[in-house]
Amino acid sequence: MEFSDKQVQNLIKLYERAEKDLTKQIERALMKGNQTEYLVGLKKNTQSILADLRKGSRGWCKQAIPQVYTYATKGVDKDMPGKMPSFGAIHQQSAQVLADSAFGRLEDMTSYIGRRVDDVYRALALENMRSSVVGYKTWQQVAHQYKEDLAKNGLTGFTDRAGRRWNMRAYTEMVAITTTAEAHLEGTKNRILEHGHDLIKITNHPGECEKCAPWEGKILSLTGQTPGYPTLAEAKAAGLFHPRCRHAYGMHVDLDAEIAKLENRG
Repeated sequence: MEFSDKQVQNLIKLYERAEKDLTKQIERALMKGNQTEYLVGLKKNTQSILADLRKGSRGWCKQAIPQVYTYATKGVDKDMPGKMPSFGAIHQQSAQVLADSAFGRLEDMTSYIGRRVDDVYRALALENMRSSVVGYKTWQQVAHQYKEDLAKNGLTGFTDRAGRRWNMRAYTEMVAITTTAEAHLEGTKNRILEHGHDLIKITNHPGECEKCAPWEGKILSLTGQTPGYPTLAEAKAAGLFHPRCRHAYGMHVDLDAEIAKLENRG
């Protein structure tokens, strides 16, 4: 979990820095944006900041997600004697799918921010053209209106596909926690199955939510092929491993079943 937390903080810092830089550019535009050339220069600056943000988030997804995934597989290997399976194509493909999914979630927010910034610049540029026409608000009034809006809602107030409102930091943190947790769980699951085991045990955490509480410490079957145990799919359907969930699982060995297998072989 400590390893994943470091990755989460790295992504949050990337977006916090971008938000600070973007806000600074918009504030400058609201102060002197009635000068068209100055406004054009500021817009180029914001486009550069967003391009760097996309590059940085893509790099984070390509690096952090596979690292967490691999870290999880090694955690399983430490508890297994003998020769370990290689890190084959199934793992590489799984890590890639997770990295692409993480970038897609981040790109939703980055695209929204880009549209919001464009809207501000477009409105300011249009007001420059209208400022000499009788009946339209003065430049100062428009700038003041946007300043009030930014103070109230922030530059990066974001509504996700489910209609939930986020600020940049909260959304970035949610995506980072959720996607690194998914990578850890998927790496653990695939490695356990690769070792020929099926049972897992859910971790315990203080302050667990009502969805997770019934599953803490429970033994589950990854595939449903071990009789007498609820499945991982059933637990997920009931709410376990929701966004921002801090629960994980590790391999569980049914000693009685293992002894019975050895006796049958004998």
